[in-house]
Amino acid sequence: MYGSLFLIGLSLALAAVVGVLQPPNHRGTVLLSLLGGIGVGIAGLALGSSSFQSGSDVDFWRVFFASSIAGFVTVVAVLAIAWRRARPGAEMRG
Repeated sequence: MYGSLFLIGLSLALAAVVGVLQPPNHRGTVLLSLLGGIGVGIAGLALGSSSFQSGSDVDFWRVFFASSIAGFVTVVAVLAIAWRRARPGAEMRG
């Protein structure tokens, strides 16, 4: 559980830092990265729900941790894409 909460908090902190460093017209992409991470995390919980229907707390936390890892990776990936697209001259190259 602590690992999951750490990853969720780290995702929020990274999004805040990237949002502050982005040019003003690119800051909205930070919210999209968080929405993507939330969506992947919820989808992971939905897909894994059959594995913890037996009522085991350990199974639930295992699925929750795996879902939080997937959500964290999604947030970092979208932030990296947003950072790259916001660099000066990115529109001219792409």
